[in-house]
Amino acid sequence: MAKSRVARARSVAGDENHKPTGVPATKGLLDVLHRSKDATLAFTARIAINAKLRSIGQMTEISIDTKNKRVRVRLELLGEKEPIEVEILRYSLKEKGETTYITIEDATSSREWLTVALREFVVGQDLALPAKAGAVLKFLT
Repeated sequence: MAKSRVARARSVAGDENHKPTGVPATKGLLDVLHRSKDATLAFTARIAINAKLRSIGQMTEISIDTKNKRVRVRLELLGEKEPIEVEILRYSLKEKGETTYITIEDATSSREWLTVALREFVVGQDLALPAKAGAVLKFLT
């Protein structure tokens, strides 16, 4: 005999293996979609950056967290015995006309000299992104 709706609801509510639906499930789905978006963006960035680095080395890892505005990369460059780690601790994006700019607000690296150079010459500067990158960022962020 079929259970009534009330009886089914009681059995589900009493089932300790039952996971409630609603906001937590939606938050979990949004987190999965956000990580997927970040992975797609990282994959695209890695291809573009490695095309530019081809003659001096390669980016072997990139992790982008658009929610927290952080980026971590690992570079293997000619003449370096160990990989170089660079971490952008905070960045912001803005548009001026048709151009998208990234501003690195704080950054560090595994090489002291590079951290000093980043802070001296890159942090706080509005860096124009290529048009294609700007279009992708508008779509993904």
